[in-house]
Amino acid sequence: MTVSATQRTQLSDAFLMQRDNLTLQALGAVMVQVWAQLVMHLITNTSDGVLNVSFPGTLSALARTRLFCDENLIETYLKTYAETQLITWDARTGVIGLPAELKPSRRAEASRANGRKGGRPRKTPLSGVVADQRQGNIVLPISGGKDVTRENLAKTPLTRAPAKAKLSSLSSSEDKLRLDAAFNRIGKKAYDAADLDPARDMGNYGLARQWCADGLAKGLTEDEIERLILFVVREVSARERAKGNGISFGYFHKAVTQAIARGDVPEAPKTLDQLKGERAWEEAMADYNQRRACGEMNLRRPELSDFVTQVAA
Repeated sequence: MTVSATQRTQLSDAFLMQRDNLTLQALGAVMVQVWAQLVMHLITNTSDGVLNVSFPGTLSALARTRLFCDENLIETYLKTYAETQLITWDARTGVIGLPAELKPSRRAEASRANGRKGGRPRKTPLSGVVADQRQGNIVLPISGGKDVTRENLAKTPLTRAPAKAKLSSLSSSEDKLRLDAAFNRIGKKAYDAADLDPARDMGNYGLARQWCADGLAKGLTEDEIERLILFVVREVSARERAKGNGISFGYFHKAVTQAIARGDVPEAPKTLDQLKGERAWEEAMADYNQRRACGEMNLRRPELSDFVTQVAA
């Protein structure tokens, strides 16, 4: 099987994901192996990284003959991969696709399309007129050139590594674990809060990872980041839907990043104990004011902190 330069780059990126992606590693050895087989099949056996398995029996055949996994578990695996942004999967239409990190660049896709059409016609250097496509001269080898077949591919630098959200001022492994934990907690909630149509927007909530990174770099806690993101997403979604506008998950990016930069963290919702404490304080204040009105002296004014602390304790 011939592997193109673009496919070699995609396979290299897939290897880097398998090595570095903590979300993938957390799935367990069997699911990682099945994911690797699936991605390799999409890269080497499809023209655009998309595979339609809607025909009856196709998905089972894929699991049995290409992925070497239990046919009864393949749909569960695909759902888990899609939820964690490791592939795209639309159960309604039966379409599996590569994740954004492994898709070929636009230039590579254009080159592949031109290749299927026979390539771009050559032009003569001076006139710019399309030249005769037949071989006009013989290309002779030049001494000193590098034999591509003998090149040590293991030492070849990998290009187009997957782009990842980064903490601008933090880079330790502990910080990366904090970022992964925040994204795994908040990403799906943010997508659900947007109330998008999965048929139109394929659950591409990976953008929330950058929001989490920005929030951590700002010094916010996970709870504060979650409250801020969900508040902004819900507000913007409700506003645009009231106008009849269609939106995608990327539509929220500007509003969320601006809110993080300003530190606009909504107030945390009050607990039941806090509500009870406030009610008790209001009753005590009413009694305090009434007794003062009756002329009692040396009364201590009730403080809210006293009642909330007592109830919470």
